[in-house]
Amino acid sequence: MIIVRFTSGLGNQMFQYNLYSFLRERYPDTQVRADVRWFYTEDEHHGFELERIFANVEGSRFSLDEATAAEIYMASGQIPALVRGPLAPAVKYLLGPVNRKLREAGKPEKCGITLDQLAAPISRESILNLDVTRNCYIFGFFIEEAYYRDRTEKLRSELKFPPFAGQNAELAAKMAGEESVAVHVRRGDYLSAKYSDKFLCLGMDYYEKAVGIIKEKFDDPVFYIFSEDPDYVREAFSWLPEKTVITHNTGNESYRDMQLMTKCRAVITANSTFSQLGSVLNENPGHITVYPARYMKDEDAEVRTMPGWIRV
Repeated sequence: MIIVRFTSGLGNQMFQYNLYSFLRERYPDTQVRADVRWFYTEDEHHGFELERIFANVEGSRFSLDEATAAEIYMASGQIPALVRGPLAPAVKYLLGPVNRKLREAGKPEKCGITLDQLAAPISRESILNLDVTRNCYIFGFFIEEAYYRDRTEKLRSELKFPPFAGQNAELAAKMAGEESVAVHVRRGDYLSAKYSDKFLCLGMDYYEKAVGIIKEKFDDPVFYIFSEDPDYVREAFSWLPEKTVITHNTGNESYRDMQLMTKCRAVITANSTFSQLGSVLNENPGHITVYPARYMKDEDAEVRTMPGWIRV
């Protein structure tokens, strides 16, 4: 059995799903399951969103098989979160010492191989050659181009957004008729104490260079800015007259911003998987993506080789 652990916000969940889907194709005779129990006790962003957004869309090939607690233990040697709701943090706290003892004792022989991308790099070659005679528990984000470069059409068929309505439908139709450019500005949690020492908040130097590149390629670009901090972007982008700041997609409808990005002729991404997916799933032939060379404070973004991707 292979189990992929899902964590974090929507963009990361979608990249983890890409790995999950790839593993099902690569190892068709092996059970591949999803561990979504991180969301039983964590409340970052909007929780586990994949099933809510993609599961019941007409024509979608989305499919997700969740692992049981017993399967997760068999693969990882750790007891996962057992309950949801108000009691979940208390149960997690009580399980902490038990799981610590299990780690100290070493995984039971019946447990399998744990591949933790956050603890040590995992090569694509390793993923291609898993020892499926043993259980495999895989943890990480897998946002590197090598994991999705050849799967974009497959992803569009599995991660198919629900149809637009109302204001979003009007915007999508307008974007289709012009040289529309999505601009993503990520601030919010990047300014928090938890993440401020890890993630960059990209400055105007990046966005000015990116807009300059777009204006060299389009005669009449129209910019749509997506951000959880609309007041900031209205002031910070006062130098950009041809813009609309999108503010109406909030809460459980926040994913609609990513969906709108897929309709634009070009995307200027932030150092964020949210806008990166908005470009990976973009439906326009020959679309352009401008992305930042700096991703985290101590790490540059990888150099991407897909057609139309420009590093700044």
